[in-house]
Amino acid sequence: MDSWDITLNDLTLGYGETVVLESVSDVLPAGKTSVILGGSGCGKSTLLKHILGLMKPMKGRILIGGNDLFSLPHSDFRSIRRRMGVLFQDGALLGSLTLAENVALPLKEHTRMKDKEIAEKVHSKLELVGLDEFGGYYPSELSGGMKKRGGLARSIVNDPPLLLCDEPTSGLDPVNAATMDRMLKRMQQRLGSTMVVVSHDLASLHEIADHVLVLNEGRVAYAGDLAGMESSNDPYLRRFLAREPEPENTLD
Repeated sequence: MDSWDITLNDLTLGYGETVVLESVSDVLPAGKTSVILGGSGCGKSTLLKHILGLMKPMKGRILIGGNDLFSLPHSDFRSIRRRMGVLFQDGALLGSLTLAENVALPLKEHTRMKDKEIAEKVHSKLELVGLDEFGGYYPSELSGGMKKRGGLARSIVNDPPLLLCDEPTSGLDPVNAATMDRMLKRMQQRLGSTMVVVSHDLASLHEIADHVLVLNEGRVAYAGDLAGMESSNDPYLRRFLAREPEPENTLD
């Protein structure tokens, strides 16, 4: 399977007339894991929504695998969207469906696979995330960590070239967060897909990141590999990595 790189070309993003991010340019490399990092409210989720095609940029272009996402014919746009796997913060499982039915949903909606083929694929993905014995359970019967792993199984059930994850370790205890990091890394390596993770979890950053895009005050504070970020003398990056508070005069 070919993976896709994501080119962010001089983007200005926002809501209505309110600008959230501007002059955002970077290439999130194909077949690698890119982590979008930054403080609360910096625009991480806004950028993710635009990569997903849920919102159109005020300015600039988003190219996925060399295709300008918002200049494509509608049928091609939908085709690319169907090949994106998405892991939402809370797993976003439908409460009226069992775990297996939730994982099967993308295949039932977007493919012509037979029920037996779907069942086999669902079982294999649940097995990958350690939930093969829980396919008949409803979301209300699962723990928070299990819901996230179930959401991960659904996001990869069609072997997507692009996997987008919104705060995959938020709300998890350290053990479950480390388990999720390990699973994400294993999924990316196995699928060879391009993975984009929105996070502010420094432990996850060091575990999974091949490429880092840091946002601060509406702009790109850093784009590059983790080693370059860690060696940077930029004051904001140093504070972020060291978990240092804002200067006292800022708090006052």
